[in-house]
Amino acid sequence: MPDILAFTIFICIFTFGEYIAMKTKAAFSTVLVVSLVLLVGFWLGLPAEIFDNSVIMPIGGVLIGILITGMGNLLDFEELKRQWKTVVVSAITVVIVTAGVFFIGQLIIGRDLAMAGAPIFAGSSTASLIMNTTLSGQGRDTLALFIILMLVCQNFVGIPVASLLLKKAARVFLKDTDQHKLYLTGAGIKEGSQSTKRKLLELPAELNRPSMVLAKLGIVTVLAFYTAELTNGVVNYIVIALIYGTIFTELGFLEKQALDKTNANGFILFACIMILFADLPKANPAQLVSLIFPLIVLLGIGVIGACISGAIIGKLFKVEPYMAICMCLTCTFGFPTTMFMSDEVSAAVGKTPEEVELIGNYLRPKMITAGFITGIISIILAGFVANII
Repeated sequence: MPDILAFTIFICIFTFGEYIAMKTKAAFSTVLVVSLVLLVGFWLGLPAEIFDNSVIMPIGGVLIGILITGMGNLLDFEELKRQWKTVVVSAITVVIVTAGVFFIGQLIIGRDLAMAGAPIFAGSSTASLIMNTTLSGQGRDTLALFIILMLVCQNFVGIPVASLLLKKAARVFLKDTDQHKLYLTGAGIKEGSQSTKRKLLELPAELNRPSMVLAKLGIVTVLAFYTAELTNGVVNYIVIALIYGTIFTELGFLEKQALDKTNANGFILFACIMILFADLPKANPAQLVSLIFPLIVLLGIGVIGACISGAIIGKLFKVEPYMAICMCLTCTFGFPTTMFMSDEVSAAVGKTPEEVELIGNYLRPKMITAGFITGIISIILAGFVANII
């Protein structure tokens, strides 16, 4: 297969997946659609060599670090301070649930499957990239396939449960009229206050061309790589890249939303997502069937654990329990579903345009912040687990 044909097939499949995700408001995610199309394609004769011919594997492998650095660059400390209870509840609950998925899951399905699946339940397709790259490099194809199954299936468990509970949280909020005045203005994540003071490492504005922004992301990622080398692999360089992305943004070397400013964000995301599926050509129906039981076990433990821990931690921090549970469950779907779900619940529960806006102002920032926090934690967990699995 010519390299340009292989590459174009991948681009077309990915574009189709994005279109379906957009039309279904992320109920069917891009990852789910792409995985199904590729799986059926390989069973019908699509050659496994398409990954080698398209040269997507080395490209995606290099770009993962830059993608992670860019994610650290998205942290908005002003918004996190405003949403500190959301940050704390989301972080604590998702860590508890992840620990439960591993420690309870290993008693039923074994250590390897439980350890591979735990960071994936914590959220973020980026965590799946980290784990998948590690396991594929070790030749552990079954575990790599299990990760993909976890990633594409947890949406179908987390979304309906979270949607139901979010409606309950919205109705509780409507009855609590004392809170309404706090949410009469503003919608969603607000931008942090912009300081006019030049930051320590901030470069002149005329240098912020797309190529320069991409170069700076690369420089920070390289620094993260060599920092990890100094630890002799104790800390995965992906984790350090996430931290450095945040630090160098605060110092002014990186701009906010730097990935968008490279004009290459779409391609970077495409390349990194596609390498997730490198083990699909080896997957056969019998292998998939054998992984259904472990999948059900981990998803069941995760959702039940989210409900229990969310209710308890929510009460401790005086966060409405239904809302706290939903904050934890954002790990199963993340952004942009967090935003779509908030809008849909607002429209369903609110009886007037004013109520719809009020509920949206209450739900949206909490759900988006929670989804971001659970995604960040999953990357950190995946970075550590990848070193010991």
